[in-house]
Amino acid sequence: MREFRQLSVATDFSEDAQHAVQRAALLATEHQASLELLHVLNGPSLQTLAEMFRNPAEAEQKLSADAAQMLDDVARPIGGSAGIEVTPLVRIGRVREEILKVAERTDLLVLGARGTRVLRDLLLGTTAEVLVRRSRRPVLVVKRPAETPYRDVLVPVDFSPASVAALRAAAAIAPDAQITVFHAFTVPFEGKLWLAGVSNDEILAYRLAARQRALDAIDALVASLDDDRRRFVPIVEHGDPALAILDCEKASGAELIVMGKQGESPVEDLLLGSVTRHVLADSVCDVLVVEPGGPASAAA
Repeated sequence: MREFRQLSVATDFSEDAQHAVQRAALLATEHQASLELLHVLNGPSLQTLAEMFRNPAEAEQKLSADAAQMLDDVARPIGGSAGIEVTPLVRIGRVREEILKVAERTDLLVLGARGTRVLRDLLLGTTAEVLVRRSRRPVLVVKRPAETPYRDVLVPVDFSPASVAALRAAAAIAPDAQITVFHAFTVPFEGKLWLAGVSNDEILAYRLAARQRALDAIDALVASLDDDRRRFVPIVEHGDPALAILDCEKASGAELIVMGKQGESPVEDLLLGSVTRHVLADSVCDVLVVEPGGPASAAA
């Protein structure tokens, strides 16, 4: 199973971004990885601002130098205390595009859930959500301060290639964590069965059979991993997947949810399904989204 060796974290110096930097530094230390600290100066905004000065080139140079200094101030204590290689990087351009360019050469992109442009995010979707949809690399969206390595991880599965990738990524990013493997199911046409007069006992039997099939599938999935099976806890519940995942998050005390990209229609950009979008928006803990066949999900 591949490991995370090169991490990149994007920061706009907001509070959420600082949480992302903390988590990225913790992961870099845990995995003995190098860390790239990225800040993007918005090109169009910079151009507008530069036009207000008599010497636009000097203004751009000054803003770039200020950003570089701020990055150095963030990077210096991280590298000094953790003993990891930290590289500050300032880019100029469209924020999302520049972050995606950097993500292409990294094993993991780390982001804060929200940045400084909250109103725009509310109207158009957060930068984090857009980057999760478009990135071909694993993206970790950090929502809480990072104090310790992940110890409790939740992986929702539907037994597709996307959920297999998610489980492998969870095992890789949190090698010492307990991992809850969760599946939510419904009985096909259950509502019509009620209307057709099928008894409660028969419907309950269908549910029990579906639950056992899911438990068997989880057991087979865990057995396919080269890992300690004792740290994987199977949970199967009946209900709507998105709501059931969030309920399981609360009940299990999960610090991280790991999900795979899997769209439900061709128009969904790069296969970010509705359940993943719901969990990304409404969960309390951090969320890692991976793509089937991506670097963190493939076998070594």
